[in-house]
Amino acid sequence: MTSITSGVKMAAIALAAAAAFNPALAQSSKSTLYAYHTGAAEGGCPPLDWHIVKAPDNKLSGFVVSDRSHHMVSLEGEANKNGTFELDLDPTMIPGATGKVTVKGTTGGDYINLTIDGSGTKCDGITLSIPRVVGGYGGN
Repeated sequence: MTSITSGVKMAAIALAAAAAFNPALAQSSKSTLYAYHTGAAEGGCPPLDWHIVKAPDNKLSGFVVSDRSHHMVSLEGEANKNGTFELDLDPTMIPGATGKVTVKGTTGGDYINLTIDGSGTKCDGITLSIPRVVGGYGGN
């Protein structure tokens, strides 16, 4: 009987440890950071640095940086319950933009998948996958 009790305790400890080290299991009530340096994309889109936080209430905030940190555009909006979103960006902050600039995409799981449209750059129409940051210290 003691070995069964010890086995159950060990299993509970192992499950708690797995949850503590796996943000998907442990911290669904905390914000999630997605960040990535995309490098030059096919078609001539320049390297972009993305930093997006998804809050538990589906609010999205962050920024994207281009041209070796010479241009930064803020991102802010909300994902729908199904994970889709459409964010309007300030076109005055994007060199070459001539009208409404949007980022459309989906959130959920390990990636935010997004497409830029209306920037007047070679990034229009290219879909990028921005991974969830794993490890480190999280917070709200």
